[in-house]
Amino acid sequence: MRAVAAAIRAAVARRRVQSLVVGVVLLLSTGTAVLGVGLLVVSQDPFDNAFARLSGAHATATFDADKVGADALAGTATRSGVTAAAGPFDTVLASLQRPNEPEGRSGPPVVIAGRAEQNGPVDKLSLDSGHWLTGPGQIVLARGSGPISSSVTLDLPGSPSLRVVGVAHSITGTASAWVWPTQDDVLHAQGAMTGRQMLYRFASAADQTAVQKSVDSTVAGLPAGALRDAQSYLTSKNAADTGVGPMVPFVVAFAVLGLVMSVLIVANVVSGAVVAGYRIIGVLKSLGFTPRQVVAVYAGQVLAPALVGCLLGVPLGNALAMPLLGEAQEAYGAEASAILPPWVNVTVVLVLLALVGAAAVAPAWRAGGLAAVQAISVGRAPRNGRGYHARRALARTRLPRPVSFGLGTPFARPARSVATLLAVLVGAITVVFAVGLTSSLNRVVDAFGRSAQVPIAVGMSGVVEFGGPMKSPASGESPRADPATVRAAIEAQPGTAKVMPVRTVQVPLAGVEEPIAVIGYGADASWLGFELVSGRWYAGADEVVAGSHLLRVTGRSVGDTLTVTSGVGQRRLRVVGQVFARENGGFALYGADSVLTGLTTETRPDSFEVGLKPGTDATSYANKLAEALEGQSVHVEVRDEEFSSLAIMRALVATLTLVLAVVAALGVFNTAVLNTRERTHEIGVLKSVGMTPRQVRTMVIASVAGIGLVAGLIAVPLGYALHGVVLPVMGDAAQTDLPRSVLDVYHPGPLAVLALAGVLLAVVGAMVPAGWAARSGVATALRSE
Repeated sequence: MRAVAAAIRAAVARRRVQSLVVGVVLLLSTGTAVLGVGLLVVSQDPFDNAFARLSGAHATATFDADKVGADALAGTATRSGVTAAAGPFDTVLASLQRPNEPEGRSGPPVVIAGRAEQNGPVDKLSLDSGHWLTGPGQIVLARGSGPISSSVTLDLPGSPSLRVVGVAHSITGTASAWVWPTQDDVLHAQGAMTGRQMLYRFASAADQTAVQKSVDSTVAGLPAGALRDAQSYLTSKNAADTGVGPMVPFVVAFAVLGLVMSVLIVANVVSGAVVAGYRIIGVLKSLGFTPRQVVAVYAGQVLAPALVGCLLGVPLGNALAMPLLGEAQEAYGAEASAILPPWVNVTVVLVLLALVGAAAVAPAWRAGGLAAVQAISVGRAPRNGRGYHARRALARTRLPRPVSFGLGTPFARPARSVATLLAVLVGAITVVFAVGLTSSLNRVVDAFGRSAQVPIAVGMSGVVEFGGPMKSPASGESPRADPATVRAAIEAQPGTAKVMPVRTVQVPLAGVEEPIAVIGYGADASWLGFELVSGRWYAGADEVVAGSHLLRVTGRSVGDTLTVTSGVGQRRLRVVGQVFARENGGFALYGADSVLTGLTTETRPDSFEVGLKPGTDATSYANKLAEALEGQSVHVEVRDEEFSSLAIMRALVATLTLVLAVVAALGVFNTAVLNTRERTHEIGVLKSVGMTPRQVRTMVIASVAGIGLVAGLIAVPLGYALHGVVLPVMGDAAQTDLPRSVLDVYHPGPLAVLALAGVLLAVVGAMVPAGWAARSGVATALRSE
């Protein structure tokens, strides 16, 4: 046993390059595997896990403060079926204005709650940055509530200004901002729309019906009309599941690609290291080592650096993975950080070490069965005759001799070359797939945002009720904004190209829990940038196009007739097309202004969409328009928003592609090192007859460039096919059909360039070994065999 241990230590020390390669490959493979498995883990029921961990509210109930007191609401916490409750919290509806924003650039009204505790019995808030409230004069903003500034001013009497001290997240979005409970100038502002909020967890809350029954039994006995609204956690769950759903398919694809590549490269590196040591195996046998001891020596000499690589790869892999996992968790609606369960790290290390052992034992066992003289005579040289005909055929071509020599090298070690080809193939497939996926995500952003066609949106303050007119959130009276004045100001601005008046009515629809939006456009809306998925654009007074998400959820299709009812009347609308759109979370119908006839008594538009002339800066335009509309109750928005889940997807794609490309290049590096070591004597002979260092470098690079070219040519159709499979699955997960512009992102020219991805990976991986071979001395090379 001591002889075996001594042989292992000597082999590791003597084969420093081999040990380094094995260690680095395992380090990166461990990191890749940890990242892949970690992403898969956090993709499993992310909302449910976060909801349970944060004691999310099954229902967020808002009450009229004038009709029910705080003591009565606190008493509902002990009602039957309530397992936990928090509140009552005073609330107010107000708009936030940041410093340096022109008058009128404040956003729409949001809910602000008075709350002293960050982590109560219900709805524990995760803090993204800063700190929690410590007293009056401070405000904590919700994640995604807009740009972070040092302070905000509220559009309430006295225009109170508060210092922003942190950014937090509620798993069910119970509020858009939080202030100290004694902040009376905000929470009890004269004339503002104030209320009280209770957060409940119920014993029965499996579906919407159960939640509603639990709410009804909890508020029973309170004064009539005291309950204004009760928001179910299922709304947030559905939104989170819809947001995370598209992420899971491509995360799985990348994770599988990464794991497959890690397995291929580890097996290739380890088996190649054993094959390269056949001569030493013969020496060991001549010294009396048994076949089992030979296997133990060679398994040990690769397991030792592999173990070091794995142990270093675990913390490195976690360090690389945690930001991505944190972003993924944030996209899933959980905390902006993520901790991998320990079993992930342990499992990855054990599996990779088992793979290393298996990859080392098989060739070592074969070599251990050879006679000592045969093993020594075989040495590093490939089996006689392998690749002879291919190399002779290449030599007869007009290719430069270093290139023909290099292209023939893979035929001498076909098994190693195939393993390298597969590793480069996976890397090239990743690149082709990632380019297409990134292009598709960019087009999704363009289609959802429509910022190229409609860079400016102007909204009149107020809330849209069921078939009713706009109401001011603060006073309940008609808003001050005059649509005619607002439109005149827009049209008077230099840079205005087109103006579209928009009216919106919220109505219930069978099969949809939340109200849908019926949006009417006051003129030809074909320029607004909507992407048709199927059907045609509306033309008649009773025709609408529907959001694809709405049709998917309700099971309707183009050609169906929908009956929508408001407090004013009823309309039958025929769906003539479906669009890829995000208004009202995808639950929207779009038509001419006449589709709202009979659904509302309000005839004034509630917003305007603005197209700009070429060369007009949207931000500058918005600031000037806000100044022109000072005194009008409007908010001017630059439609350049970034969709957080899509931004995170693109970041994940870029990072995962880079990691897998590096691992693929490392696999090529290993192959080039092994080939160069085996051909050291041959390289010495070639140098002695006049081959220059530059030609040697060219020969080594050519030995893997051919593999890279073949891998790239195969990767293009496979990456194309993978994109064609994953994108529709992502659409299905988001419950929406995708337009052709999102699916058809590959074109012949770029595909031809992508075919060279394999060559690029191979050349990058071979550069260092090629430099070593070019710098080696002739005498040293000739003495090596």
